[in-house]
Amino acid sequence: MKIEDKRILVTGAAGFIGSNITSKLIELGAEVIGVDNLFNGSLDNLENVLEHKNFKFKKGDIRDLNFLLEIFEDIDIIYHEAAFTSVPQSILMPESCNDVNVNGTLNILNAARKMDVEKIIFASSSSVYGDSPELPKREDMNCLPISPYGVSKMTGEAYMQVYYQIYGLKTVSLRYFNVFGPRQKDSTYSGVIAIWLGRLINNKNLIIFGNGEQSRDFTYVEDVIQTNILAVEHNIKGEILNIAAGSPIKLTDLAKLILKLTNREDLKITYTDPRPGDILHSFGDISKAKKIINYQPKYTQEEGLREYFTWHSQKYKIDLQIS
Repeated sequence: MKIEDKRILVTGAAGFIGSNITSKLIELGAEVIGVDNLFNGSLDNLENVLEHKNFKFKKGDIRDLNFLLEIFEDIDIIYHEAAFTSVPQSILMPESCNDVNVNGTLNILNAARKMDVEKIIFASSSSVYGDSPELPKREDMNCLPISPYGVSKMTGEAYMQVYYQIYGLKTVSLRYFNVFGPRQKDSTYSGVIAIWLGRLINNKNLIIFGNGEQSRDFTYVEDVIQTNILAVEHNIKGEILNIAAGSPIKLTDLAKLILKLTNREDLKITYTDPRPGDILHSFGDISKAKKIINYQPKYTQEEGLREYFTWHSQKYKIDLQIS
């Protein structure tokens, strides 16, 4: 299946990952409808495509089934990126997390089935694995999530597979591992790299929750975009794939690398109490994605950081002194 000339709908299109996918789809010649309730997303993320002849934006909520039925007409492919995305926030607001990530996803599936959508690519998360000590994380391992967010993503995956098995709706779930890159905003509930970037700009020390020995498989957003395109171009269905860099790094080492890259080794790394729901180690086995969609990460974490920081400094006219 080729992307060009397809009618594609992206949920969460004004968010970090959704807007990056949307931009790439327009570049490849697809007709794209972007959907977002703008609770976390921003139209600023879509400024490069808002006036494009092949793009339309629809403000709406995936919890509104009637809205989805209206806009799913003649849609070929859905990228389902809309989500309640924060682990700490899901602990504070488990009902809201479930409402968006489970009920909203079920609405997507029901509307897609009724409107004869060809394929859905679902944004899942490495949080489904929980804190099992076995590394690297493989798709065939038991999932034991330790946060409402992880539970909601695991449930979304299960629904994706059931709708493929029962109704024949082609679905693919991509388990993202700690994605970072342009358009990721700095907020309390953002990824750690975006938060640290915000602290750097404000001349504040970098804070780590825990002892810094915990590790993450940080994945640059361009590699995530690549896999979303490959998941459509390859004739796969009912699959779950890890999408990661395949190279874990300890948080202390990451913080040191960021301070070095930005010539801010005058700042310190400080440690505080661990947060509930945080996983100690996350490292994805990407051999399955390599085998069935020919996924090859193109960015090391250092290369991704350089590109992200360069983009940020140019976008917001901040001199980050990147070395």
